[in-house]
Amino acid sequence: MSRLLRFLSLPFLFSGLSMAAQTATDAVRPTDEAVTLLRIPETLIDGLEPLTAKALEASPQVIDARLKVLAAEAHEDELRALTRPRADVYLDGAYRKNDSSAGSFQTYYNVTAEQPLWHWNSLDNQKRVAKIQRQLADNDFDEARRTLVLDIRQRYLALVLQKLDVAETDAASERLNSHLKVSRDQAGLGQLSADVLTGEKLDVQTAEIARDRKRVAFQRALREFAVVNGLPSFSADALPVEIPRVPAAALALFNPEVPAPVVQGVPPAALARAEGELTTARLNADIIRVRMRPMVNLAAGADQGQTSGADQTAVLSYFAGVRVRWNIFDGFATRAAVRQARVVVRQNEKALDDSRTALAHELADGAADLALATKELAIEEERFTLTASRQQVDEDLRKSGRLAEADWQERRALAQAERATLYKLRGQLILQLAEQELLRERATKPSKEIPFP
Repeated sequence: MSRLLRFLSLPFLFSGLSMAAQTATDAVRPTDEAVTLLRIPETLIDGLEPLTAKALEASPQVIDARLKVLAAEAHEDELRALTRPRADVYLDGAYRKNDSSAGSFQTYYNVTAEQPLWHWNSLDNQKRVAKIQRQLADNDFDEARRTLVLDIRQRYLALVLQKLDVAETDAASERLNSHLKVSRDQAGLGQLSADVLTGEKLDVQTAEIARDRKRVAFQRALREFAVVNGLPSFSADALPVEIPRVPAAALALFNPEVPAPVVQGVPPAALARAEGELTTARLNADIIRVRMRPMVNLAAGADQGQTSGADQTAVLSYFAGVRVRWNIFDGFATRAAVRQARVVVRQNEKALDDSRTALAHELADGAADLALATKELAIEEERFTLTASRQQVDEDLRKSGRLAEADWQERRALAQAERATLYKLRGQLILQLAEQELLRERATKPSKEIPFP
């Protein structure tokens, strides 16, 4: 069964549900309903799904985000080593001679192993910071893929509408040329003055320039779309000729209520960056705060040195014990750094509060815009139904000779403009439904739990 058929079957499942009832049960909506809305553009708009699937593997944005994840993973592995034992070897081999002994080639070495014992949790905090940054990189990778899909959808819809616009511009240019031919015949018969004919020629040339500009812009948009998708090229022939109606079942799934996070203790995807940066700032403040405290390591090693005397006899010694490093005074640099770190914490706290407020407003604004877009599309659908009926009447009048060719072409051009407007509203509503559902998912769930893309 095709995806469109699944959509057509949904009204029977939701016919008994009102919008208010859906609002009340939103917290327990099945996952497949969310997936349906999240992927409605690929379901309805022909040719879109394979493009997004390809772009998620080959797009430059996705590759760049993946490289950042790999870099964050490597950095986390690097900081994990801070709490592990560390060994150092010093080797000195040289020819030595002094006034009391003959020259000889002598070697000396020092081997030391240290294990961090107590650093006031600063090393563990550095590892936590690296882990958070890696998690943020993972979240950014998921967000980059989602942003890419949204961008491809917008560009694809724009290309479909642009293709229609170019076709209509070509048709308008042909109508002007046809009218110019008639004018030339009239001028040849002395029924039209030369200056009027010259003006029409200039109008045709101007229209041709506008037509060529749109063609060039369309080709540029196709080329840019191919780059975004990681494709060598993209042809206008792959674009659909229409945007289908929005199924009533899809509109029934839309929920205007602002949701609350359903996962406790785990930041939702939309706030992951702000919460991660705040936690990082607090950990960095703790790390700086203990910078002047004594740091204790376990140390052991072997040393081959030399004793004083005429023969400079080398001896081997071993050591093991506790090694303390304590920076006593740094010119109050640490105190200033602590103040600065506290300011950064407060800045990130404010940024998180602002992000929460902005997210709530974005959800509310998106729901309001979507409701208005639904009403606007319903009006335009009804208007175009009337236009289609008038087109049939105009066609009959033209065939019977009661409607002039020029008038018929003008009415047909207006109908085509209405069709383009209708397709634009349909496409925008389809994308808005998916984007609003994605925003709801991002506002309530961690990135890894969102079934998109």
